[in-house]
Amino acid sequence: MQSLNYYWINVFTTEQDKGNPLPVFVLKKTLSQTAMQKIATMMNQSETVFIENLNNDSPKLHIYTPMQELPFAGHPIIGALQIIKKLKNSSCTDSLETLAGTVNVQIDQHQQIYWIKAPITPKQRASTLDIPLTSQMLNIPESQIVSAPQWLNTGSEQLIVELSDANAVDSIQINLDLFQKHATLYAGRTMIYLWARDHDNVYTRYLYFKNGALGEDSGTGSACSNLGGLQVLEGNNNFEWTIRQGCLLGRENVLFLKVTANQEIWIGGQNRFMGKGELLWAD
Repeated sequence: MQSLNYYWINVFTTEQDKGNPLPVFVLKKTLSQTAMQKIATMMNQSETVFIENLNNDSPKLHIYTPMQELPFAGHPIIGALQIIKKLKNSSCTDSLETLAGTVNVQIDQHQQIYWIKAPITPKQRASTLDIPLTSQMLNIPESQIVSAPQWLNTGSEQLIVELSDANAVDSIQINLDLFQKHATLYAGRTMIYLWARDHDNVYTRYLYFKNGALGEDSGTGSACSNLGGLQVLEGNNNFEWTIRQGCLLGRENVLFLKVTANQEIWIGGQNRFMGKGELLWAD
């Protein structure tokens, strides 16, 4: 039996009742993958993150949903950064290790924004959805779909689609049969990221299929990163956007997306520290 220290962070917000909740475990010694998966399932948050080798120059992160380990996810990395900074009592670290590779990080000390760089070069592939079929899957008019959904990957592959405006994003009613058929990456991983842009402001939702039901994530950094990847592949760079997500859930998240002139993709967010606890666990 070992005592595991964990912390609660609301990511992508400075408020106590908004953002995306995150348990952050700091490991004194390694845990098995089975144990980490069981703990993440018990925590039942969108993700739980485990920090290994805290005092190394590049600490290692293990990111788990209640169902599986992820190679990369923005909300747990940005939340973990604040805990690393708090415990190391320093300017933190320049990089972190994930399954997707090394993630470079920066901290804006003035605005308290934690920034992470997409770990891999953007990759894009076509989906099996055209605009008429997307219209059927989302139950919205074809005129509200800007282009057919595409699979994007800057660390964690996801299906993304641009809609005409925020009202269209909020009005979707997903056909679950079509959703499972066309938005499944592999068994247990069915998702879509919907976005609509108004100048430098973007409104988004991230929906997924889990345990036979439709779910929604309140703040998704990896999808924000993939949106940046799409812009890079379309030749758009040197911009900063503000992303709003989770509004219909009553937990607004604010994410920052920055694509530099040399096509680096950075995702940023602020955090609200909520507390800490102890878990007794026999691995």
